[in-house]
Amino acid sequence: MAMRDRFDWTERLTIVLTLVFVLSLGLVRLSGSAVAWVVWGVAMVLVSGIALVLVNRSERPAE
Repeated sequence: MAMRDRFDWTERLTIVLTLVFVLSLGLVRLSGSAVAWVVWGVAMVLVSGIALVLVNRSERPAE
């Protein structure tokens, strides 16, 4: 069974966002720059906000 069959698009989006969060957090941690931490924090707030808007404005699946 393919991943597309098991998860809907919102679940796949959550998986991708989690991977981006963890990988980018690791890179920022290695950099050790205070500016990088601030930029990373702002970027993660924007990315998660955009994801929430996309999910909330999408049509609900028929039950």
